[in-house]
Amino acid sequence: MMHTVSPTVLNYEELLLLSEQMLEAAEAENWTAFNDVQTVYLAVVDRLRELEHNVPVSAEERMRRHALLDRILAYDARIRDLMLPHLARLGQLLGDSRRRQNLSHAYGSLA
Repeated sequence: MMHTVSPTVLNYEELLLLSEQMLEAAEAENWTAFNDVQTVYLAVVDRLRELEHNVPVSAEERMRRHALLDRILAYDARIRDLMLPHLARLGQLLGDSRRRQNLSHAYGSLA
């Protein structure tokens, strides 16, 4: 017997693949690639929100959705762990830049 795969499950499967690609980009510290994949990921999340969620689903599909979400969330946690040091570095760079700019304005106004 052939089971059809619901659009919701197909979208979750796509999110899983995109999550894996985002993790690979984060591991390589390729933030440009990460942002490119994240843009597609967010579009799929928006598409998923538009799907009919009040349709009853089988226990099999519910289990499949749950398994996919577990894996997506596991990738998300690993991505966050990789991004926190990067975001901290960016924050430090922005803070340093802001301090230099403030000093420049302060001492530049004396000239």
